[in-house]
Amino acid sequence: MIQISKTIKQERLRRGMTQEAIAEFLNTTKTTISKWENATLYPDITMLPKLAKVFNISVDKLLNYNINMTDEEIKKISISLSKMINRTSYDEYLSTVRDYYISHCNEFKFLNSLLGILSNNILYCEDKTQIKDTTILAHEIVKTTEDNSESIYLKRHAQGYQTLMYMFEGDYSSVIENTPDFDLKIGENATLTLAYLQKENVSKAKNVIQTDMYQSLMIYMHDFALMITFGLYSVSLESLESKLYHLNKAFNVDYLYPHLSINCYYQFALYYAKKSDIKAIEYLEKYCQCFDYLVTDFVYQKDEFFDAIEEWLDTLPLGERLPANYENTLNTICSRILENEYFNTLDNFETIKNNLLRIYNKKDEG
Repeated sequence: MIQISKTIKQERLRRGMTQEAIAEFLNTTKTTISKWENATLYPDITMLPKLAKVFNISVDKLLNYNINMTDEEIKKISISLSKMINRTSYDEYLSTVRDYYISHCNEFKFLNSLLGILSNNILYCEDKTQIKDTTILAHEIVKTTEDNSESIYLKRHAQGYQTLMYMFEGDYSSVIENTPDFDLKIGENATLTLAYLQKENVSKAKNVIQTDMYQSLMIYMHDFALMITFGLYSVSLESLESKLYHLNKAFNVDYLYPHLSINCYYQFALYYAKKSDIKAIEYLEKYCQCFDYLVTDFVYQKDEFFDAIEEWLDTLPLGERLPANYENTLNTICSRILENEYFNTLDNFETIKNNLLRIYNKKDEG
């Protein structure tokens, strides 16, 4: 990746030069130099020899060209794009993503990160045209990855994002055609763990097995919430309540995955809103607790059982930060309770309402 902004600032400071002095030599403005150093603007190609002469270095050194982006660079850009959606129009945000894709089309790990950002923020589309533009760009990125990346891992991830795009397009036939009903799981992570143990690398073995369990449990919670939401179960709802209760006892899932547990409690509260005010309020209180976890720390949580997943978190585009928009997620979680007519008539709902608003307002305190 070209890091010319960093180089310009480093070389200027190393020589004790001000931005004004550089600007005067190049016949430009201090504002332009500032933008170069902040990477909000890049020098015109005709400026490169002049800049190199000022610093008495070669153009190659000035460009400081690296083949691969670092994980830190990917994470920084990903977080920036994730936050950008709240500060600008969707079209401008999408244009920025497209520019990054064009300028880094051979950085396949970064392209996977862009696909994740597009998938997370597509809900901000205001019309079908924006959805179409987003999915077209995503499909282009997927094809670039499939055609050029040598990593099976990155290709598989890109194809997973493509499946999500089919869903957003409403192309359910493509989802079905490109996704097996049952994927054979052969325990690669367990095998890898054993291999690390044979090499006496206990630290890596611990990291791999914990990460596999953590992700598997997270997927289970996601599927469990889907099962409850869409009635995809054959046992009683009371039986599902018991399963979630014991799952919490065993793995503390409310704390680890509050963004998933909260959906279960919402469905349980809806179910009891027509049967028992006491039970409905009980589940709304659990809902509030999960909400509190999210407002306080919008991250992948760790505990004493999962204490060796940092290495995995460091590989994620957003690090430990959850891959969703903070403001939008909190607004949705709060409003779907406050605006629900079934909950508003419950005894003691005023207490739930006040608690929700108190928790919601904590986001502005940090």
